[in-house]
Parts: sequence; C-alpha cells; structure tokens
Amino acid sequence: MRKFSGLCVALILGLATASCGGSTAPGGGGGGGGGGGGGGGGGGGGGGGGVCPANTVCATSSNTFNPAALTVTAGTTVTWQNDTGTLHNVTWNDAAGASAATAGDGTGNITDFTGSHTRLFSAPGTYAFHCTIHPGMNGSLTVN
Repeated sequence: MRKFSGLCVALILGLATASCGGSTAPGGGGGGGGGGGGGGGGGGGGGGGGVCPANTVCATSSNTFNPAALTVTAGTTVTWQNDTGTLHNVTWNDAAGASAATAGDGTGNITDFTGSHTRLFSAPGTYAFHCTIHPGMNGSLTVN
C-alpha cells in the first residue's frame, strides 16, 4: 500500500508540474497537456503558465516576466499581461526606457496592475525593466 501511495503522489506532482507550464524556452509551451488555445474548464489558478502571445510580456505566478527578454521591430506595440491575480508593475530602469515607452494605453512606467497594458516602441535600443513589488522580477526589451 505504501508503494501505491508513493506512486500516486509522484504521479500527481508530475502532472501538477507539467500543467503549470515551466518552460523557459522561447516559444516553448508548458510540459504536456496543450498550453494554448481557449477552451477547457476546471483547474484553477493563477495564470502565468503556457505561452504568451506574440509581442507580449506576461507576468507569472512565480514572479517572473515571460519571456524575460523580448525583441521587437521599431513601431511595435508591446503588451504586458498579468492574469495571475497578484499585482505587478513595470518600472523602467532608466529614463531612456521610460521615454521610449510611448502611446499605448499610457506612456512610461506601468503602475500596479492586473489585466494588460500596452506601450508603443519606435526608438531602437535595449530597455531594462523590473517590478518594484517583487525583487528579482526583471526583464528587457530590445527594439531593432
């Protein structure tokens, strides 16, 4: 009976890990079980797994940005998406990043938010950002 219980626990942990995403490879989905698409019900919680749409930086439930580094062409509108249920923000590390983040649904830094916000980037450069709520939650955007 102990072996059976241990096997069940290992199986449940494996399935839970796979369903939460976990891939850090660009374009990589979470392990197993269809990361994208709309449908399905049940299961709960927190968001942040799976793959972000193109030109989108997603805040994750593990307090990271996914992808941590995004490259776009000049003239692209970038979306920051937070479906985790936890507040995050996007604060540029310097004035150049804040100045480059123009004309989406606002400009410059993105204050504490859930849902999504956009910024348009026309000036080439690499712009670093972070979440002031969660130390170590960092990202960068390169505009070519």
